[in-house]
Amino acid sequence: MPTNDSSTIKNLLTIFVCAGAGTTINLTIPMKHILNSLGIFGPAGGMILFGGFIFVLWVTLAHLTTGCKKLSGVSTAILIPAFCMLVSPWYGVIDPPWFGIYGIIAFLIMGLMVEFSCKSKLSFARLGIGGGVANLLCLTVTWLAIGFHSHVWPSARFLPLYLAVAFMSGAVGAVIALVLTQRKKHETSL
Repeated sequence: MPTNDSSTIKNLLTIFVCAGAGTTINLTIPMKHILNSLGIFGPAGGMILFGGFIFVLWVTLAHLTTGCKKLSGVSTAILIPAFCMLVSPWYGVIDPPWFGIYGIIAFLIMGLMVEFSCKSKLSFARLGIGGGVANLLCLTVTWLAIGFHSHVWPSARFLPLYLAVAFMSGAVGAVIALVLTQRKKHETSL
């Protein structure tokens, strides 16, 4: 029984550390400055370019590190916007006051997609596609929420590029998480 308790505590710690890392990175990178210098404008530009490294990586890493425990990816994903909202409103939108619920929904979808892509045979391709789709779905929910409530939409001219970059970012983030967890397993087996 003590082993099970210590495993549960370790898994919870992993979830909170990964969510905290994603939140900290999200809140400390000077996103607007970087994005403006790259010519990326519009809502959720950081998620387009960095979503895979700031969010998908940490959600996937938590899920894989806990041995793909059910809801570990979902829990990590939901904690990221929850922690962010402790500091400021979700994407600065304060009207309606419940706008942050969209962030929770967007990241819930991300977590579910990451967990779904970890089922059955885990491979780089499957997890990469899952991570790419996870970032795209999270971004889409965020864009819809911002658009409907703030009337700010991504540029239609750059939409195909934004979608491709967001998918690649998510895919790379998920694959990096898999590489890190496989390396750790290899090192511990030596």
